Amino acid sequence: MPAAVIWSLPFIWALLFWASFEFQALGALAWAAFVPLLMFAKLRSGKKAFFVSWLAGAIGFGAAMFWVRHTVPLGPYFMGLYCGLYVAVFTGLVRRLGPLWAPALWVALEFLRSHLLGGFAWFLLGTTQHQAFHLIQIADLGGVWLVSALVAFVNAAVVDGRRLPRALALAAVLLSVIYGLLRVPSIPIKEGPKLAIVQPNIPQDLKNISKERPQQAVDNYLVHLDLTGRVAAEEADLVVWPEASIYRGVVWDATSSDWIDTAWLKRVRDAADRAGTKVLLGSLIVDEFGKDYHFTNSALEVEPGKGVKRRFDKVHLVPFAEYALFGTRPIIKAISGLEFPDMRPGKEFPLWDVAGVRYGPQICFEAVFPEISREIARKGAAFTVNISNDGWFRDSAELDQMQVMSRFRAIENRIGFVRATNTGISSFIAPTGREDAVLVRDGRRKEVGGTLTRRVSVTSSGSVYRSLGDWVAWAAVGAAVSGVGLLFVDRRKRGA
Repeated sequence: MPAAVIWSLPFIWALLFWASFEFQALGALAWAAFVPLLMFAKLRSGKKAFFVSWLAGAIGFGAAMFWVRHTVPLGPYFMGLYCGLYVAVFTGLVRRLGPLWAPALWVALEFLRSHLLGGFAWFLLGTTQHQAFHLIQIADLGGVWLVSALVAFVNAAVVDGRRLPRALALAAVLLSVIYGLLRVPSIPIKEGPKLAIVQPNIPQDLKNISKERPQQAVDNYLVHLDLTGRVAAEEADLVVWPEASIYRGVVWDATSSDWIDTAWLKRVRDAADRAGTKVLLGSLIVDEFGKDYHFTNSALEVEPGKGVKRRFDKVHLVPFAEYALFGTRPIIKAISGLEFPDMRPGKEFPLWDVAGVRYGPQICFEAVFPEISREIARKGAAFTVNISNDGWFRDSAELDQMQVMSRFRAIENRIGFVRATNTGISSFIAPTGREDAVLVRDGRRKEVGGTLTRRVSVTSSGSVYRSLGDWVAWAAVGAAVSGVGLLFVDRRKRGA
């Protein structure tokens, strides 16, 4: 193979990797995406190979998350360099251990990336297979990690070239599909409470302006209220507004442990009065401690005539946006022009009741992490409601990717999943991961407004993943550590 072709192989991987996430219909590319990278690992070594792999990884990840530019213009480049380092480490270890180590190494590095520095559990390889409905049902056995391992194993078997690994890879795929074909009909689905989603479609620019212009904040609120009035006749058990529907004016007096009676607290109460039923809404809240104060990104459950009855503060905050790592707040402001206050995280995920059925609230970024939906399910929730504002990213692939990850959370834990968003994609997802309903206007799922009402699908069926958690990921970590240990021992033997 010509040298120029060999050195281009990591960049072919980058192209295939990006396309498999960027375009919803091209997830099948992932079954071959890693073949060029694994071939490169077999053919090249040394510092140059490491940096070429790093550069290719930076390009692949940076292109896949190019939507970050809408908030931080240089974000895709910084995040690409960070995530690309995982690709370089992966390539170097495969070079020394062999291609069949790829599934364990890739999943272990995905798991590490999902927890290190606040965690970035985006672009997990398994999520590329969201259109392979029956195959991805194995996520209820080992989470999205099991699907990632399967896709990586197929790539590794192709590069290894021997008959047995290829036969095992084919068998693994067939068994996964057969499992899904048998598992889906075995899940008893029934109708739960009726929920009404309000999707106001307020551009992020107007939400940002509302912090400085009180009338804009009121106008934004009135859009929510008008849509709420439209669903009042549908007699929903719960009306859901998206994350940060209210940006200002809701204040908790931590000294007296009570809400301060502001005009915005009255507007929160009016939301439930207009709906004639419970309303779950997102609000940025100021907690006052005398002269001191801090902020939370919260969900409030409000009842007609009673006001705010329950509160949930977002637990897993977004690094560099909702809190600053390593004192980087001035740097973030300088490169993005946006100034965010550091948020205080919540401490737990509560369960609330609607129409006699328990559910757990979560906010935006929390849908990305398998362990969060698992915790909610393990506590006994029949479904979870994720309120989100993806308007930051306009009509980019970010919105589609959030929807896909939410479907995996439903499958992993066999719970209903409801998404209520500002600009899309709002939906009801069954415990099988199937989309029961999606808010669509004029053929568009993104950057549209409206309402969506239906009963959430629930089931009494459990899952292995709900019981055992990230056992596949931890097994991959154990295998990867063992492999690195073998390399270390071998190196010492040769040195001796």
